[in-house]
Amino acid sequence: MKLIVRAGNRTDTVSLQQRGLTPQIAIADTTLQSIANGGSLKSVITTNVPLDKMSVSYRFDDPAQEGWLKEATISNGYLFLKADTSKSAAQRTGMLTLSYLDALGSTTRDSVRIRQHPGIDFTGAVLKDFAYVKQSLAAGAIDENIYIEGIVISDKGHPNIAKNNNTATNKHTLDKSENAVAVYIQSMDGASGIYFKTQTPGDNIFSFNDHVKIWLKGATLAKLANPDRVVITGIVAPQVMQKESRTAMLQPREKYIGELTDNDLYTYVKLRDVEISVPSGSFTNINEGYTARMDCYPTHIRDIRGNGMYMLTNLDVPYRRDGEQVPQGSGTIAGVIVSETMDRYGGNIGKYAIRHLRRDDIALQNARENGLSNVLAEWSRYKSEFAATPTATQNPLTPEIGAGRLWQTTKTGLDFTSSGIGAATDYNGLLQETATVKGAVSNGGWSTKNWWNTTANKGEGWMIEVSTAGITTPISLQLEGNSDIGGPRNFTVEWASTNDDAANWTSVGTFTFQDVANWSNTLLTQVAGSKVVNFQFRRLRAGSTSCSSASG
Repeated sequence: MKLIVRAGNRTDTVSLQQRGLTPQIAIADTTLQSIANGGSLKSVITTNVPLDKMSVSYRFDDPAQEGWLKEATISNGYLFLKADTSKSAAQRTGMLTLSYLDALGSTTRDSVRIRQHPGIDFTGAVLKDFAYVKQSLAAGAIDENIYIEGIVISDKGHPNIAKNNNTATNKHTLDKSENAVAVYIQSMDGASGIYFKTQTPGDNIFSFNDHVKIWLKGATLAKLANPDRVVITGIVAPQVMQKESRTAMLQPREKYIGELTDNDLYTYVKLRDVEISVPSGSFTNINEGYTARMDCYPTHIRDIRGNGMYMLTNLDVPYRRDGEQVPQGSGTIAGVIVSETMDRYGGNIGKYAIRHLRRDDIALQNARENGLSNVLAEWSRYKSEFAATPTATQNPLTPEIGAGRLWQTTKTGLDFTSSGIGAATDYNGLLQETATVKGAVSNGGWSTKNWWNTTANKGEGWMIEVSTAGITTPISLQLEGNSDIGGPRNFTVEWASTNDDAANWTSVGTFTFQDVANWSNTLLTQVAGSKVVNFQFRRLRAGSTSCSSASG
């Protein structure tokens, strides 16, 4: 906008400009590696400037080889770049720079260096199948002149590939390099997989559905047990003998949870007839204030056959908490089968877990009535509105769905004061962090303090009583919770008919609820939210009224 000012016979012009959004161009990688065959390279990019508004420039360290980098594009949060095939016996390097000059004369820019390696002489390299690598190849440095052929099922730059750990020097910060170097490759038939780790994030040149051949000599093989799997580390870009994008869509193999075996690890699988065990909130029900201190949330899922496992979601996944309720019905979930431990959730979270790569991978129906389970009784919140004048049929522990009774063994009356049962915070709110909320729902659960019996040779517990009259199908129990620091952590689940005496209680299983995180001294074993567990009961006697307990 121009403002013209006149005074007498003199005229002057004032230019007015309004600054909009601060331009941003941030390329995740500082260096990209290309194999001699060239092809497409990519890096995560964060920008609010369209590419057609940017200045795109290339600089080649050897002017005699100009033009081997070209066709920079930006799509879905990735910067793509094409490298020509190299016929040189020497390494060549270049640089791509993206810049934007705004109307006020300020320039925003970022660059990435590209290094293309000369071809390696792979003469004599022998193709080996995945079984040979996993069973016959010795652990340690690989000296054999061998290579494998397979299909990539991970995606460079994707935030949900692997578990990131807290840094060794500061438990309050995260080192996200593990996700950046992780690569999963399955055999051509999809029946077996191997976990690869590149030497640097720049060496990770792999995209989902790439057909690759990788020379293994010089890498390091580690063999892990229970479950049996191998991890190959130290892969650098020159070891990639061949890489080409496939046009045919990669189809996952379909399995039930109970059909998974160790051989399915690091393969692309679609789980059949599954649902989220506690379908409330988002895919990451945590206190959003702790996102810089923890990286992954395990959502418990179960299938129509009663088996369960965890679906893992790293906190950089954009749709993890977008204001939408998680699907409450059943369907399929596709992703990479992995095996991980999580200290914040008790260490061992099961033999297998699944990592999704797209929101569409979680193909569950939205409506609860389209689920695989019929809900007998559900307690989903503390009903504060009934706390002042509770009755036996209308009190804060009245179930949301169905009929039943919930109580704690030392608080058997209708005591909903500070010395009885009160509201507890859950973090299943649909929105991400605000100034005050941080995903919290103040009456999302219930709790009671000072009930653990430390002197008598017995435990106390929470009791659930429901009628199973007329039910002939299997019954399951889903629990979500945590423990205050110093409170009971180790529990056992039992059930009995109300006609049985204490000697006839039947054990179902055990579980641990972790300490809730403390901001001033967050331990790696503390959870910034709740943990979900699932138990499948053996068939109850028809017509009985069952009473189950979770005892400390």
